[in-house]
Amino acid sequence: MTILAAVYPSLVTKPKRGLLAFLATVVVALLVLASAQLLGLATDGTGVAATPADSGPSAAAPETPTSSPTRSSAPPRSLDFVLSSFNVLGSSHTEPGGGKRASMPSGQTRIRWAARLLARHGVDVVGFQEFQLDQQRAFLRVTGAQYDIYPGFDLGGRGSNNSIAWRTDTWDLVESDTIDIPYFDGKPWPMPVVLLRNRDTGLRAYFTNFHNPASTASHPNQGRWRRLAAAREVALVNRLTRQTDYPVLLTGDLNEREIAFCTMTGRADMTAANGGSHDGACRPPDQIGIDWIFGSAGVRFSNYRADRSALVNRTTDHPMIVSRVRIEG
Repeated sequence: MTILAAVYPSLVTKPKRGLLAFLATVVVALLVLASAQLLGLATDGTGVAATPADSGPSAAAPETPTSSPTRSSAPPRSLDFVLSSFNVLGSSHTEPGGGKRASMPSGQTRIRWAARLLARHGVDVVGFQEFQLDQQRAFLRVTGAQYDIYPGFDLGGRGSNNSIAWRTDTWDLVESDTIDIPYFDGKPWPMPVVLLRNRDTGLRAYFTNFHNPASTASHPNQGRWRRLAAAREVALVNRLTRQTDYPVLLTGDLNEREIAFCTMTGRADMTAANGGSHDGACRPPDQIGIDWIFGSAGVRFSNYRADRSALVNRTTDHPMIVSRVRIEG
């Protein structure tokens, strides 16, 4: 069952407990019956308990607990990992004779530098934007089996553009799906949501990744579609957090600054990796751009960085957003 199909009416099927409860009742009844029989053997037939000399060691009644055993409360598990939001500038933008950044190296060359940056920051999960098919092929050639990707090649070029990648030695894919988000002029693009399980701790988390449309010379006045996109993204986060116990992480190039922060933190119970607050009044963080990492309630962020180093500037026209994340379960 896919994630979004499971959201309606519920995202996670809870384990059925009826059979377990029945079996537990049967076991308790048998124990009570056995205790009664043993106590009957320990009397002289008149209801008077026999003395130890009369009964012998084999007839001694077993000790019975005075209270039910309680389950020990184990300390909560926690997990620290590194998350990135990374617009890698699609290769079509740097094609000679037509791209908006035609002076920059090819997309395949630049994605090799992007892979180097992921290794430099120790990134475990990354939300890519503008991750075009030729860049994905080059990325997999460079990284081998280090990362798995969704949607990857599954949905063609539109699906590849906004993909989530995770280290295969750290995470396993549990579920995956896409949600249609309005892009230029409202045309729907599939954007991913995955449920990953950490291989060491067993902890699970949802990861979502979005790219909302910018207003450009060829596609002006996209504010309406950005608002609709943000509304769908907020609705998805709220459903996931309301109907499951798993944390939700959101990465993306939202093409908004203050509006993006105030929308995500005001209409969903989320915090931004780079700070800010929304406790009745919206107070965006000091470091603000259009590339974001958000987390649901309980997610803790540290060591936020918007990397604008020389290698990043050679790779793309966006900063590389990186943050350490802690989740508990």
